[in-house]
Amino acid sequence: MFHTKFIPGAEDRVIPTGELALRAYFSGHDEALGHAAVLLAGRRGARLVNAIRDGLDQRGRMTCRVQRLLIELRRILFLDHADDDDWDDSSSIAMVEPDDPIVPEICLLADGLDEALHAAGIVRAADERAA
Repeated sequence: MFHTKFIPGAEDRVIPTGELALRAYFSGHDEALGHAAVLLAGRRGARLVNAIRDGLDQRGRMTCRVQRLLIELRRILFLDHADDDDWDDSSSIAMVEPDDPIVPEICLLADGLDEALHAAGIVRAADERAA
């Protein structure tokens, strides 16, 4: 068994496994998530993904701000804003035909991000019902 020296405050620097998995998922699908966000939300989606990238590049645990941004990306990918009156018209969700070949890819990205958010404890079943 391995033993390490206990250093007060060191537990603050430990990143949970679920968060590491989320970071790995985002890193592995970064470009595709960016393209999907731009397709579905225009410049707003591009700014969102860039802010997430910047936040995930920071050392240490993920901040609450980055978690909120990831939840917003999830809402975009699941088209939660499609019928939202508060959604800005200048960056409205693009009309994508259901038979477009990109649709299954976006669905896979959305499901993967959702699973990673669940594993990291950022999205819970109760949160989904409230959203």
